[in-house]
Amino acid sequence: MNDSRDKLKAAIVVNAIIVALEVWAVCSGVTRLGPSVCFTFYTECSNLFAGVACAVCAVADLRELRGGAPCGRAVRWLKYSAACCLLMTLFVVVFVLIPMLHSVGVQGMYLMLIDGVKPITHLGAPLLVAGSYIVFEADRGMSLRQSLVGFVPTLVYAAVAYPCNILRVWNGPYPFFQVWNMPVWMSVLWFVALFFLAFGLCQIPRLLARRYGRGHGEPA
Repeated sequence: MNDSRDKLKAAIVVNAIIVALEVWAVCSGVTRLGPSVCFTFYTECSNLFAGVACAVCAVADLRELRGGAPCGRAVRWLKYSAACCLLMTLFVVVFVLIPMLHSVGVQGMYLMLIDGVKPITHLGAPLLVAGSYIVFEADRGMSLRQSLVGFVPTLVYAAVAYPCNILRVWNGPYPFFQVWNMPVWMSVLWFVALFFLAFGLCQIPRLLARRYGRGHGEPA
């Protein structure tokens, strides 16, 4: 019983820390870019989503600590989706955006991982949210089909970003969305590659949860 309560307290603290970091990071982005530009970035949207998800988890855990019911499927899946989105951010930064800046060398890593609030939005938050989901909220019984819930926010973002670029409402904000600056086949290839990357990343927290999940998962 004490171990369970201690774990709940730890979950509340970790989620609260993440919320505080995300509020600071997102507010910094809005101040620097303005809301109309800031939220065209997947990074900003995913970090805002993660802040909301962690706030919901903290409230649910606090209620459970006070004798209420454990956090339900919807709360856990919300945190799972946020973890998947932030893992997408991390992987795109490390394996796509930084290599695209190879001409500036180490400066590219600085710009993507160290400058401003990027230690939080590009690195710290993805690791903290994914790690805390696996330790505190993970559903050991989540099936492959159920894991699609983590893919939905990315699909929604793509469903907005691509038409906005085709209609020239947005310019990017990422190079692979700039459909007017590349052949059609390359845009299709980028879409397919990002589609499979997003789906694959949804499996990382799902599979790690089978070993490290909190132990009250639902059947597949």
